[in-house]
Amino acid sequence: MSEWFENGILRVLVPSGWKLFYGIDSEGNASPRNLHIFKGAQTELDVFSKAGITVFYHGKDEIYISIKDFYENVRDIEPFKCGGHLWNGYTCTSFGYPYTMLEAKDDGCVFQVMILMKNGEYEISFNDADVRSIIESISTCHLLKNNSNF
Repeated sequence: MSEWFENGILRVLVPSGWKLFYGIDSEGNASPRNLHIFKGAQTELDVFSKAGITVFYHGKDEIYISIKDFYENVRDIEPFKCGGHLWNGYTCTSFGYPYTMLEAKDDGCVFQVMILMKNGEYEISFNDADVRSIIESISTCHLLKNNSNF
């Protein structure tokens, strides 16, 4: 059964068989603005061996720079609407790993989504129902929209 995750900043659906972990910031601390959602994961170390999705939230007061130029084999994808957002993105590779990278703006903030499509024997597709349900569900929490100090 899928479960909703909400941390005061981000709200996202975590499908059955997927696990959510906090990512880390530049100082190595757990960050509520950086979430890993990986299929078949049991521990945080599984983000290094399984396929999954990383969601970053960039607030209004943060500088957001696209990192598109750092990747190889970049191919733009057509913008699409999903979950009330207009998503732009591209497919690419990084150190041989295939990714789909997406970004959407929401009231001056940016959601950045990195989908690690294949990692070893584990593989997910951009068109998988679980992947689409995660992307469709990404939103800010009501508390955040009313308080710009987050």
